[in-house]
Amino acid sequence: MASSPRKRPPPATSLMGAGDRSQNIQVFVRCRPLNKAEKEARSYSVVDCPNSREVTVKEKQTSSITKTFQFDKVFGIQSKQLDVYRAVVEPLIGQVMQGYNCTVFAYGQTGTGKTFTMEGGDGRDDPNMTWENDPTSGIIPRALAQLFDELRVQSEAEFSVRVSFLELYNEEIFDLLSAADDITRLRLYEDSARKGSVIIQGLEEVQVHSKREV
Repeated sequence: MASSPRKRPPPATSLMGAGDRSQNIQVFVRCRPLNKAEKEARSYSVVDCPNSREVTVKEKQTSSITKTFQFDKVFGIQSKQLDVYRAVVEPLIGQVMQGYNCTVFAYGQTGTGKTFTMEGGDGRDDPNMTWENDPTSGIIPRALAQLFDELRVQSEAEFSVRVSFLELYNEEIFDLLSAADDITRLRLYEDSARKGSVIIQGLEEVQVHSKREV
């Protein structure tokens, strides 16, 4: 999981170095516990989180050969959704409100928990469950909730919020908000007006007014 705040620069102004707030990349790691199938198969974990910044991987369960990797922050198997959100995303919302472009993405092999971390658990399919009272609520719904809360208290500011939803698969971009029979291939371009930004031509954008609409 990585997060990156980047300031929208004025025309003809270059971005500062990586040590400046204008461009900062952080890498976080979240380790999940064994699932039911893994326990039934008597699998064992070779991953340990000795502290909040290191992950230790063993060659085998009983092996003394280990490798240690360091990250900006590590979340162990007991970490909660709210813990991850507060450490990774909550600080970025304030930067978004100040005009920074911020990106959070999760990556990992199938079954590592990306969807759970980003979207949430079973509660997201329950119509009676809200993002506020669902402890399994993921990064995306929590970020939307905080963003609209921040916008609501700025009574003098005018704003609009638009949502896109796409899938990048086998180097092709699919618009998940377009009609089901729309097979138009979308193309990605660099935005010449805003350095570091990209444009996806033809991507559907839907204007929303509340987190419930999202």
